Amino acid sequence: MKTKAIIISFILLNCLHGKAQNTLVSAGAYFEGEPFLAVNPQNNLHLVAAWMGYQLNQKIVIKSSFSTDGGSTWSAPIWQPHQLSSNSSADVSLGFDGNGNLYMAYIDYDNINFTNGAVICRKSTNGGQNWGAAVVALSIASCPNQLCIDRPWIAVDPLTGTVAVTSMNADQPTIVQAPYHPYLSISGDGGNSFQTQILDVAPYLAGSAIRQPMPSPAFAADGTFMALYPSYDPSQSILPRIVEVSKTAPASFYSYQTAFQGLGFGTSNDTLKSGPHLALDPNNANRAAYFFITEVFGDPDIAFIEKNGSTWSITARVNNDSQGNGAIQDLVWADYDTDGDLGVCWRDRRNGISATYQSPSQIFCRIQSNGAWQNELIISPVVTDDSILLESGNDFLSVQFEDNQLYTIWGDVRSGSLKIYLNHYDQNDSTNVVSEIPTLPKVFPNPSSGLFEIPPHLTQQNFELRDARGTLLLNGVLSEKLDLSSFPTGIYWLKVAESQFQLLKN
Repeated sequence: MKTKAIIISFILLNCLHGKAQNTLVSAGAYFEGEPFLAVNPQNNLHLVAAWMGYQLNQKIVIKSSFSTDGGSTWSAPIWQPHQLSSNSSADVSLGFDGNGNLYMAYIDYDNINFTNGAVICRKSTNGGQNWGAAVVALSIASCPNQLCIDRPWIAVDPLTGTVAVTSMNADQPTIVQAPYHPYLSISGDGGNSFQTQILDVAPYLAGSAIRQPMPSPAFAADGTFMALYPSYDPSQSILPRIVEVSKTAPASFYSYQTAFQGLGFGTSNDTLKSGPHLALDPNNANRAAYFFITEVFGDPDIAFIEKNGSTWSITARVNNDSQGNGAIQDLVWADYDTDGDLGVCWRDRRNGISATYQSPSQIFCRIQSNGAWQNELIISPVVTDDSILLESGNDFLSVQFEDNQLYTIWGDVRSGSLKIYLNHYDQNDSTNVVSEIPTLPKVFPNPSSGLFEIPPHLTQQNFELRDARGTLLLNGVLSEKLDLSSFPTGIYWLKVAESQFQLLKN
């Protein structure tokens, strides 16, 4: 769901250059954005990507694709049908459990009048090849005047398989009433049912000043759950705080402590994609890092606080350009590797226009190994700005770090429309691995004067052929060839099962 950046009102306040080439993950002609990536803990060559994408006559849907060879080849996208035909979808996240089951959470909602909406959870037992039935993890009906379904981040306990989905109030001030809360929906039965609770408690209430107290959740390998969320209530603290809430399995209660207190969290520039992110060391539940945007170093920078043991550190700056140079950084995400290294990536404008959001940008990354930060990595070319980056669908990138392989996925407009790109950085030899990732199995030749050959695995399935306006022209069971010789020149849409192809007839 489109949201403004998290802003706390009283804040109102040496690069390693490589020719990193990126893999195009989505091939949609109109809009593909806000991606998420997951790596199977049982097989680190098994990747699953999900994102928001345009689908003919469907508004925005959630699409996903999987790779079983470390990203060299990818499946055709699968898209999730809406709960109601007039709905739209947003904010997808993914999580594997320790047995290789994969869970997906996203919003499906009336994005105009908010008459209905829910956080949907689906389960795949075969690594994203198929998805189970939609389960409502949290409905707006259960939180009147709160619209508590925004940003449903998912985290899955590798020890017990418990599925946790956090969310927050939507940015709809004419509907949502204070006080505001972070929410937690929990499933202990494999995603078949969920119980929801308000995550904040006194004296750690989120309060009435921060309209969207976004929680960021994570599990460690021993089943410890942790989430952080922003809080400001003068009756609790005269300064804003970031609150840590955690539970050590199999304890039945949550403990709370202040992870950060003071000014310096957030930005006064509400165009920035400034949502924070928690990373929890999978093998050390007492080690965590929380990344956010700050302006205390002179301009919008990537900052973090780190927990080692029971206490959190002071704020430190991650990006390594000159302080106060006007360069804007945002769009941050991070992950711990299985060996304890920490990878973080963000969008960086130091090679663009100073102090300007609508500036050419690149994706930068940095790795912390044995407590020391390595040189920055540039993993994308300079990409010109586009007005769509101010809108929904480019609010987050996603990072997965597994066995020294740093995978980063994000959306940019280098091709003229918003599409999803993936970079694979191998920490062992400091190289960016280049591979071609087709989003769709090829229907060829395309363009064609009329005869299109169909991939074998799509034959003998029901299909629909529509023109560019959406008018149904043909349907039935698909054979090895589709003959459009008698059709006028133009664009046609072929839908087979849950895949869709654009055909160009010349």
